[in-house]
Amino acid sequence: MKNTAILKISNIVSFFSMVYVNYLSNALPINGKTAGELSDKYVNYFVPAGTTFAVWGVIYGWLTVFIGFQIASFFVENISKKVDEIVSNISWLFVLSCFLNIFWLLSWHYEMVLLSVFMMLLFLAVLVFILIKTRNGISKTNNLEKWISHAPFSIYLGWISIATIANVTALLVNIQWTGFGIDGAMWAKIMIVIGLIVTTYVVLSRNAVFYGLTVIWAFWGIHLKRSMVGDEISASIENVAFLCIGIVILLVILRFKKWLSY
Repeated sequence: MKNTAILKISNIVSFFSMVYVNYLSNALPINGKTAGELSDKYVNYFVPAGTTFAVWGVIYGWLTVFIGFQIASFFVENISKKVDEIVSNISWLFVLSCFLNIFWLLSWHYEMVLLSVFMMLLFLAVLVFILIKTRNGISKTNNLEKWISHAPFSIYLGWISIATIANVTALLVNIQWTGFGIDGAMWAKIMIVIGLIVTTYVVLSRNAVFYGLTVIWAFWGIHLKRSMVGDEISASIENVAFLCIGIVILLVILRFKKWLSY
């Protein structure tokens, strides 16, 4: 019980530290540039529309609920046992994810793009381990764990999966990689299809419907960004993104009932 209390306090402190640094990244902003301005610097066809980044509000909002239950567990005895089980299962991975989020943000804002990719890959790996440890969508659980742990971490992982592809793309633009002679538009289509393949595996193997919904949102952001440009090259990327959206919607519909049954 004592170890769980220490872990919960660490989760709470780490979470609010992460939120504060994210706030500073736009309020100051860190190093004089917002994350959006830096993203626009590395021009490529995979970047989604700016409104797509509103998903961070959903992620942080749901994680606030996750943290809120941990705070409440110190005062409300009838939820303490369930919350302690959830926290013990995730262990120190959530704390690590918060610090990797901060380290990624700092490396990105100080334009250390290679380091930012390394941080993002570690960040992604930690979220994958959380998905595995919580047995998200493949093991019977109570509704509390399903809605304050499985759902938010599926969304988190879904967004970071797509963000990792975008971060690697930014690195390739930064080093002026020529893409083996393949043009940028074709690479964007390849990256979207890779995102679809990964999403198909995760949704089908883990019944991770919220992961799928997040990828749909990301693909829609790419579709929207290309539609704003409106040229022939962008139209071809729009079509690929739209097709992939349709496939993921079908996967989510097929697996949603199964996710609810666990």
